[in-house]
Amino acid sequence: MEAERSIERVLTTQVKLRHLLMFKTVAECGALSRAAETLHMSQPAVSKTIHELETLLGERLLERTAKGVIPTVFGSHVLRYAHSLHAELKRAAEELTALRQGAAGKLAIGSYMVALPTLLPRALSLFFAGGDATRVSVVDGSKERLLSGLQSGEIDIVVGRMSEQDGHGQIRQIPLYFEPIVLVAGSQNPLAAKASPTPADLAAQEWVMPHASSVARTPIHMFFAREGLDLPARIVETLSFPLIRALLLQRNIVAALPWQIVQADIEQGILAKLPVDIGYPALPVGIITHAHDSLSAAALRMVDNLKQAAGELYHRPPAA
Repeated sequence: MEAERSIERVLTTQVKLRHLLMFKTVAECGALSRAAETLHMSQPAVSKTIHELETLLGERLLERTAKGVIPTVFGSHVLRYAHSLHAELKRAAEELTALRQGAAGKLAIGSYMVALPTLLPRALSLFFAGGDATRVSVVDGSKERLLSGLQSGEIDIVVGRMSEQDGHGQIRQIPLYFEPIVLVAGSQNPLAAKASPTPADLAAQEWVMPHASSVARTPIHMFFAREGLDLPARIVETLSFPLIRALLLQRNIVAALPWQIVQADIEQGILAKLPVDIGYPALPVGIITHAHDSLSAAALRMVDNLKQAAGELYHRPPAA
């Protein structure tokens, strides 16, 4: 406890902003000389500042290797907080500049595929209906890309599939609803005309699946393993719905997708929902934020709008 109080005292009364930002630059550059060039300072001045920070914290933050300097274990933790602090300062600068100039602020939203068709559009409609002039940027992509952007401060909030394993205490998750997963094929696929497709029928098909490292792939593997069948011989790995949809329309191919993604195409007869339950659990969908960063006023409004949109779309109040 005394050690914790000591570090808190050092961080709040003795460590200066320049210490942390300079350490961040050195760690990113991988060499004191390159960091000095980036900062337009002399190398001895950079080295002195890093030494000051190490002395204040009582720990080595960098270690030399054949390729330069890298953070120690302790230094990696300090670096994470330096990144977070820098991101907060950038956000503050953008908001204060916008206020000074009478301009709109900025909001960056990361979105998984599951939130793109209905949830996010409805939330954005509510957001702008309130008269908000904030410039919104929507980024989609893999879980790794979006969570990395969240951690670095480039993304303010992420909306989409939640996972208990994500973030290791560095993220906060707000559940909204559970999204069913359905098995689909193109309406021209002979499998779509079958009243009761068998597991062997599915194994003989081409499939679109998430990448092998994705947890969303596991239920599909388990289904074929339970049935004593090998995985399909032809698999396309992608998270791009435009590509998935084109493949479903052009080839005899099968995919397991969130209901909201394919609902309109199924209702229009473009895609067909296959009457097979492969044991895929419903996806928990929610809002993901950085656990240690405060949200801007615009981000807080968007969180409220996402909760309201979820309640409207699913006819029940979102979970707290």
